[in-house]
Amino acid sequence: MKAVSKSAKISPEAERIIKELKSGELEVRDVPEEFALEANIVKAERKLGLRKSGHRGFDVITQMFFVEEEWFYKDLSGNLVSTLTLHTMTFDSFAEYYEFLDGDIYEDACYYQYAFEDKFSKNLNLDMNRLTKLQSFVTDTIDDYSCELSQDEIAEYEHCEKINKKCVKKWMDKFNACDTYKQFQKVCTNYEKSTVSQYNSIEFFFFQYAFNARYNKKHLDVIMEYLSKDYYFCDNAVLGLCLIHTPEVVLDKYDFSQASVATNRKRKKEVKDFVKDLKNQDVEMTVVGYFDKVTHFYCEKTQVYRYYNCQGRKTLNQWRSVDVCRAFETFDEFVKYRKGNLKNCDLSEAIDLDVDFSKYTTDDTTKLPISEDENLSCKVLKVYKNGGFAVCQFWSNEDKEIVKQQVHRFSYFFDFVAFLKGDLSGADLLFCTGMKNLSNIDGINLSDVKMTSELCEQFNVQYKSYDYDKKLIGEFPAVEKNEEETALVLQSSREFVSSDSSMLFGSFGDMFLWNFNRISYISDLHLMHRIKNAGCKSKEDVVFTIKKIIDDILAESTSLTLIGGDVSSEFSIFELFVKMLRKLAGSGRRTFVFVLGNHELWNFPGLSVDEIVDKYRTVLKENGMYLLHNDLFYRNESDDMGIIPYDELIQSDNLAILEKLRCTRLVILGGLGFSGYNEEFNANDGVYRATVDRNTEIQESKKFEQMYDKLTDVLAKKNTVIFTHTPKKDWCVDAKCHDNFVYVSGHTHRNMFFDDGVKRIYADNQIGYRNESPHLKSFLMDGEYDYFCNYEDGIYEITSQEYQDFSRGKNISMTFNRQVNILYMLKKNGYYCFIHKTKTGSLSMLNGGALKKLNTKDVNYYYDNMDSMIAFIETPLKKYTAYQESIADEIRKIGGSGWIHGCIIDIDYYNHVYVNPVDMTVRSYWASDIVNKLVYPTVPALLKNECPELYANYLKLIEGEKSNPLAVKQTKNEVSLLPQEYLETDIYKASREIKKMQKLNSNVLTTWYDIVPERNELPCKKLVSNKE
Repeated sequence: MKAVSKSAKISPEAERIIKELKSGELEVRDVPEEFALEANIVKAERKLGLRKSGHRGFDVITQMFFVEEEWFYKDLSGNLVSTLTLHTMTFDSFAEYYEFLDGDIYEDACYYQYAFEDKFSKNLNLDMNRLTKLQSFVTDTIDDYSCELSQDEIAEYEHCEKINKKCVKKWMDKFNACDTYKQFQKVCTNYEKSTVSQYNSIEFFFFQYAFNARYNKKHLDVIMEYLSKDYYFCDNAVLGLCLIHTPEVVLDKYDFSQASVATNRKRKKEVKDFVKDLKNQDVEMTVVGYFDKVTHFYCEKTQVYRYYNCQGRKTLNQWRSVDVCRAFETFDEFVKYRKGNLKNCDLSEAIDLDVDFSKYTTDDTTKLPISEDENLSCKVLKVYKNGGFAVCQFWSNEDKEIVKQQVHRFSYFFDFVAFLKGDLSGADLLFCTGMKNLSNIDGINLSDVKMTSELCEQFNVQYKSYDYDKKLIGEFPAVEKNEEETALVLQSSREFVSSDSSMLFGSFGDMFLWNFNRISYISDLHLMHRIKNAGCKSKEDVVFTIKKIIDDILAESTSLTLIGGDVSSEFSIFELFVKMLRKLAGSGRRTFVFVLGNHELWNFPGLSVDEIVDKYRTVLKENGMYLLHNDLFYRNESDDMGIIPYDELIQSDNLAILEKLRCTRLVILGGLGFSGYNEEFNANDGVYRATVDRNTEIQESKKFEQMYDKLTDVLAKKNTVIFTHTPKKDWCVDAKCHDNFVYVSGHTHRNMFFDDGVKRIYADNQIGYRNESPHLKSFLMDGEYDYFCNYEDGIYEITSQEYQDFSRGKNISMTFNRQVNILYMLKKNGYYCFIHKTKTGSLSMLNGGALKKLNTKDVNYYYDNMDSMIAFIETPLKKYTAYQESIADEIRKIGGSGWIHGCIIDIDYYNHVYVNPVDMTVRSYWASDIVNKLVYPTVPALLKNECPELYANYLKLIEGEKSNPLAVKQTKNEVSLLPQEYLETDIYKASREIKKMQKLNSNVLTTWYDIVPERNELPCKKLVSNKE
């Protein structure tokens, strides 16, 4: 952080900021960055009580000075309210730190291992006794914590037992005593005003009342009337009652009447749908028991998860459930209700429960309270992670089950040391590189600490040396030469530019999810060379080196990453890399697909290729990753992917494979490939060491080649990546690349890529022997699939589900729950049209889930005229689209969105450009919704008033330019003109029509015009109100 700017005279801008801080118009966090540390402003903030400094001092690990601050703001009553966020200010030098605190450096300060020998310190008359008095902020130590409850924990438990439980019981009795709607309404009103409502939802009492209503039938009428008339957010409550009472009875009594007619009807339908799901058992249900540590009631919670239609797919909604809780005042009531079954019960918080649990049914899912005579063992984990220190205490019983755990976190090394009383033995400090800054370690036990060998040697700590087989490290002169000659290609990055209009016309969600798959890739990591080049002396050095590589990979990885062989010639290092990659990547939606390289075979002389592959496949499968060795990986949706193995690919006919891949968005055919067709660099040169001879190499290449040739026609209809370690010319007699495939490879260390929009080869991220800064590169793949790609031109009757499957493949977002009579699919010259026929014979064209009635009742008429209608729409649309894209491109150049939807181009969430499809005029406007709009005379005028940062970028962009698409019809004084309010919604009607036409970009015809306007005009002239 830069030093506090000093100013003898307060600037007008600073005066304004201080004035707004005093009035409450401005908060500390909103002060402009250039004034945030201005001395006069900081001083005013402290004086006003808006900024309060706490802990301060020096962090020996980061070599930074710090000040922890609490910030406040004024509420509507003028009272100071904390932001409840701790803000840590850091400074590079003592001088900057001193100036920021205005010399207040003594109180609540710790300067552990800072010598105060800088020039600034020496010029101050510092009180060294006061500065060195405090050695840490923490006052407790690890000895203060045990498996026994602390006094604070006991006090909290007793408070909940005596106060909370009695309050909850009192309110439960009040609710259950209500026999009329008015009584119930009054109790609900009073409860919402009580302090109990702050920690217990009112629905808790609704459910207890509903369970009581089983014995008092009029209570059900009471609560249903209240939920219908008074409780607006009643979704979970009403659906929950269906789990307590007969669902059909609840539905019959529910009469929501708190909103519009449409909303009331919608609420009723939601309950009706839930009742239907329950009846059809189309739900997933879980039941758990637990002791609630706040209310001290024993509870049983039922959670019901529902399925929903996700673009035609039945999908379980795991993020939202219907929850019902039944509470019992005593354990005896609870266990009697559960008939002695304590499976799936967590009673660990019921610390005073003295029961013989052997009388009840328990299993691994049962968590019981700790008994006094239980023999527990304690394990302490000391670690540095993510920039902080932690001490974790785990207490386990004789069955090795963890019954209690305590985690202590520290921001500063001195607190970590003080809490552990200097005993850092066994700590994992491998990634705490700042340990090198310690000037002495007096009083610190570093035995068995995980550190790099460099730090161990610095602190005279013993470590176990790591010896690797140097025979597994080797280079080939030709490969080294390739690497040297193409080093610049490896180090260069590529910008992604796409002219594909599908990217511009999709919704934001669809665009990022499927319109393109961004696939990252890397090959030839050669970890054994990384280890050698890093001078690793210990196993910890190896882990440290590999983690740095993995950190770089994960920082840049997309949802799918290809790792293209030659990771390591030492199997144990490959295994370590995979396990660390899985652990550091976490359980997020990141998929890793590997192929083996020739170096992966070095460590296994005497084993067959298949036996070696099985070893690697096992370790990758155990860590949730994929290995392709003459296999095919497919991804339908983000959570639906898998592998078709070699044997199945060879034995199945192509039609069966194509049917299996019908809904596949991405296909990867992968394997090592080998170098059977390379006469210059092959097994005879020792590329596999003694594991594979030339004959085996040739056979393996032909094996992959035959599979490739067999599947070419199938894969040409899919979005396909051919992913091999060796380039195509090494494993295929025909070195020419297929126009419909993307080729990713490595092996040669000759980094190159070629992408002219037709032929695509990515072999430009081969890390090699010498590069010590591995990074990912990535490319884009189309993410659509054609569900009817195997159909010949013609008219077909299809099902509703098939229509939804087709739309999902084209990334067309829609809801389609209609009952259909006859649904036709018309396919002609690669274009589609969908028409519904009613029982009376009338026809309607489908646009997503919407229907538009057609005048002619003969479906053959529409098939015969599809070509002319498509040509009629496409001709003017292409001109219009090109103009839109030129404007969108300029918007992106200045930092705006540039997203096109219909006639509208987004600048950001509120600001937009409208291109009139009739006369191509451009209007810019600000809109809070579809009604309230401010129309500006030009785009620059809007940018100046609404988007000043983008306007500054725009001015830089047009320097030296004679014209710019954003400056259409701009005159000298137009920028200064005031915007005009415009409340009509006609532009959206035209935009919706254009959006239908734009679906031709997905080869789907969704609109039909029986009256053809003048040639070369977009067929929506009558829809557009061209108001100035």
